[in-house]
Amino acid sequence: MPRIPSSVIEAMVSHAHQDLPNEACGMVHARDGVAFEAIRVKNDAASPFRYEMNPLQMLKLDRRREDEGESLFAIYHSHVASEAYPSPTDVRMAFWPPGEIDNEPMFPETYYVLVSLKYDPPAVRAFHIRMGGVIEEEPIEVVD
Repeated sequence: MPRIPSSVIEAMVSHAHQDLPNEACGMVHARDGVAFEAIRVKNDAASPFRYEMNPLQMLKLDRRREDEGESLFAIYHSHVASEAYPSPTDVRMAFWPPGEIDNEPMFPETYYVLVSLKYDPPAVRAFHIRMGGVIEEEPIEVVD
């Protein structure tokens, strides 16, 4: 079960609102398995229907995690008008190359957090995406 501080949830929701009409995306970093920061990543697709994380920013964040002893806790993105549930495109993009769902996903132990702006307040849900494109929801425990 992912334990996510309320401040991190609030940061993801705020980012989702600020990036309207497009989907927002980013990464959540952890120290010793504890999520502590939501980091915005540019959506190169600039689309309300999909996200494409900027590869240069992703690389810089990967280096930061190595240098600072952090880990990738979650990848997050928003859905501007649909449920907080991974779309078929979201599932395909979790693999490399995209759509090769018979492989392990790129980040097999990382949560995929979705923020849906369809509701007020927004819905925030977490998932694992597994080999074969299997989606497993993980209830979020919000902590202070």
